[in-house]
Parts: sequence; structure tokens; C-alpha cells
Amino acid sequence: MAGRQVQTIALTVAFLLVAASVPLFAGEFWMRLLMQIMIFGLLALSTDLLLGHAGLFSLCHASFFAVAAYATAILQVRHGVGTLLAASAGIAAGTLLALVFAVAVRTRGVYFILITLAFGYIVWGVAYRWASFTGGDNGVTNVPLPAVGSWRVTDATTYYYIVLAVVLVCALAYRILTASPFGLTLRGIKSSESRMRSMGYDVGRHLYVAFVLSGVFSSIAGVLYVYFNRFVNPTAASFPVSVEAVLMAIIGGTGTIIGSFLGAGIILVLRNWVSGYFHYYTAILGVVFIVTVLWAPQGIMGLLKRWRSGDRGEGA
Repeated sequence: MAGRQVQTIALTVAFLLVAASVPLFAGEFWMRLLMQIMIFGLLALSTDLLLGHAGLFSLCHASFFAVAAYATAILQVRHGVGTLLAASAGIAAGTLLALVFAVAVRTRGVYFILITLAFGYIVWGVAYRWASFTGGDNGVTNVPLPAVGSWRVTDATTYYYIVLAVVLVCALAYRILTASPFGLTLRGIKSSESRMRSMGYDVGRHLYVAFVLSGVFSSIAGVLYVYFNRFVNPTAASFPVSVEAVLMAIIGGTGTIIGSFLGAGIILVLRNWVSGYFHYYTAILGVVFIVTVLWAPQGIMGLLKRWRSGDRGEGA
């Protein structure tokens, strides 16, 4: 156990050193790609709190992501609100929406999937049709870079370190949450909901809180996204964004922190590389997902774990 802890600490330190030094040797394209991976990896991590630990497959997390982005952008662009207040309001807006949508935990299985899908389409429809408020197809543009007092972000490198710091804090918070008694209870619910009820646990309340907390992580990702992209439009709330977030978690390996970011890296690299040569990017994504389900049902992290343990069997 001690040896594994030392190995984990060493890998973490190595990762932090590499991540912190990226701007020193990588061009702006790769730095922006890594920022995308971190932001969408955080969005994937938010879905994994439900999928990997509670066994709930949500298809509405793009809604919290987009609402947080829209609220931040509108406050900054149209009302001149400062970065800290606008970003906090954005996170609050996404969290409030999660408080409402969390009623979905009253359902299970395919019904949960369908109701979250419906919630996601409601938000996308509002973003698309309420053009006087959201800007419609054009969205909200010219979002200023973060600024606090006289200090402001002036280049991609500075914002890269902000994204890295926020994502690391969120990943640490996620780790503490999932390792806590609350996280253990969620995994117990995933394993056997009836058994947890018989032991006196309030299953509905635990799932409700988990849904809301996952919305908080999605909202933080949305705020990081709008400052990265400098605009937001209905695409951020669309069904494909919710699907890709879940696929990132599944491909990387559910129930793990690294898996969400690894999955985000695989999908975003494929999007940037494949789309330059092949128009049907979604077809390639479908193939990757099928291969993962057939040969690595626990994701890349699960596959690596099996290899390290000496199990070379097929994961069907």
C-alpha cells in the first residue's frame, strides 16, 4: 500500500511539473488544446460523479455548463459586471438549474436518461429561440478576459495557468468528496439500492445532493469555457455536448479522475485531427466508443489496471 501511495505521489508531482512547464515549450495551438482538454475533462468529471459512483446516466449536463457560461457572458458583456461577481453568478445560475433538474433522481434506468434528455432539450430550445436574451444563433460575443482590479489576463499563457489551477482544485475536491463517507454511500447505492435503503440510508437525498454537486462542477467548467472561447451560443447547451461529456468519462474509465481527462484528450485530439481529413468525425467517434465497449468496458484506465495486474483477457 505504501509503495502504491509513493508511486501515486510521484506520478502526481511529475504530472504537475509537466503541466506547469507546457507553456515554456509548446506553441499556442497545443496550449489551447490542453486548455480545452482540461475544461471538457472537468465537464466529463461532473458526469462521472453520477455515472461512475451512483450509476446514473445523465444527458443534461451541457445545460448547467451552458447556463453558467451564458450568465457569466451576459453579465460581463451587457452589464459590465466584474469577473469575480460574474463568474460567481454563473456558477450559481448553473447550480440553481441543477437544483431544479435534480428531481430526475426520482426516476431510474431509461426513464432517468429520457427525463435528463428532455431537460437538456428545454435549455437548448430556450437558448436557441429566446434570441432577444441569448442572442440566438449568434450567441453572446466579445466576452472580456478575466480581470480583478487593475490585474487582468492579457495572453493565453496566463489563462492557461488559471485553468490549470481551477481544474486541480476541482479534481482535489472531487477526490475528497468521492473518498468521503458520502462517496462510499453513493457507490453502495450503485451496487445495491435496496440494500442501502434497508440499512437506513436516505437514497433519494444522497442522489439529489450528488446531482446538484455534479451540476456545480459542470457550471465551473462552463465559466472556464466562456472565458476561453470569448463567446457562447446554443451549441454549448446542445445534445452532442452532453453525450460527448459522458463518452469522455466512459472511454477514459468511469470512477476515476484521470479517466475523464484522458477521455477528453482522446476525443478532442480526434476532433482536431480527424476533422481535418475526414468530414464524418462523429462516425470515427462512434467506432472508438464501440471498440471501448467491446474490448475495454472499464475504459482506458480499467484496461491499464488489468494489464498491470497481469490479466490480458478480453473485457467483454
